[in-house]
Amino acid sequence: MPQAAFAQERTTLGGYGELHYTNLTGPNTPGVVNLARFVAYLAHTFDERLTFRSELEVENAKVEGGQPGGEISLEQAYLDYRLADWLTLRTGLVLPPVGIINETHEPPTFNGVDRPGFDTDVIPTTWREIGVGAVGTIPGGSGLAYRVYLVNGLRADGFSASQGIREGRQEGREASFANPSFTGRLEWARPGWKIGGSFWYGGTANADSVLGTGSFAAPITLVSADVRYDAGGASFRGEVANISVSDAGAIDARYGAIVGSRIAGGYVEGAYDVLRLLAPSSPVKLNAFVRHERYDTQASVPAGVTRDRSLARRLTTLGLTYEPTWNTAFKGDYQIVRNAAGVGEHEVLSLGVGYQF
Repeated sequence: MPQAAFAQERTTLGGYGELHYTNLTGPNTPGVVNLARFVAYLAHTFDERLTFRSELEVENAKVEGGQPGGEISLEQAYLDYRLADWLTLRTGLVLPPVGIINETHEPPTFNGVDRPGFDTDVIPTTWREIGVGAVGTIPGGSGLAYRVYLVNGLRADGFSASQGIREGRQEGREASFANPSFTGRLEWARPGWKIGGSFWYGGTANADSVLGTGSFAAPITLVSADVRYDAGGASFRGEVANISVSDAGAIDARYGAIVGSRIAGGYVEGAYDVLRLLAPSSPVKLNAFVRHERYDTQASVPAGVTRDRSLARRLTTLGLTYEPTWNTAFKGDYQIVRNAAGVGEHEVLSLGVGYQF
């Protein structure tokens, strides 16, 4: 290998992880501790244009044959080929750029021990699929950046009433490309502000002729918008999303899923660094926050289907996030879970530790 070429190459290691303690309030509800995620990051720069990035994740600490829970999986693994600031080609296992959390979910980057419920039941984070696309920043100092991909589609046979499209993800394992999908995001950033919009469109039939033929049979359309503000010790974020499942009636008849024809919701969150009042220049933070979520995985249903009102959920979370450094977080929160049917309502006390490097 030429010495000059070797000098350009470098390998980077990193990772993130989080440990949770949760306790549902009420009698006979002992607390549970769980190493929720351990993620190892490996990247390699071949030269000034070509870079590889990957993340390998272990969920719930252990995987044992025949036992529920636990997973070892690639979260992402892709090659970037940079042609210019405004154009980098990307291919591999990528994260659809939908919403805030799917691309930026390291524990110190969000308040609360766990991610918003909205980012589990509506936007199915962590969402990854195989595809090819382009990313870049738009020239001219506009603050605009984009990401757009062609990826494998979702599978309708995994859709459900309570978790919408979540189990329709293929996640890079022998993924069918019978129904390619398009996904993308446009994002505007200025000091203290970040505003974005995302989309996903694609078929879900997976070559099941009962649901139709063609690349976009049994399509879904997802659109979302989000905003983040962070300045002067105060921060705010909010997000909304709407998913249209065009052939929900046919999917329900085929698989008995009772998936909603429309899945929708969002959340707002405000926080303030209370340590800023005592030591304005300190890098240490103590964020007091409140987050309110409303979402419904059966916001609309096909004709002849009765909505399950317990799926119209309301979550209010109050808590503290202590950050001794920018990449570590100690968290505690109290969550109030309600729904339109008034069944299965509960409260949850959670504690957590998270890191990234």
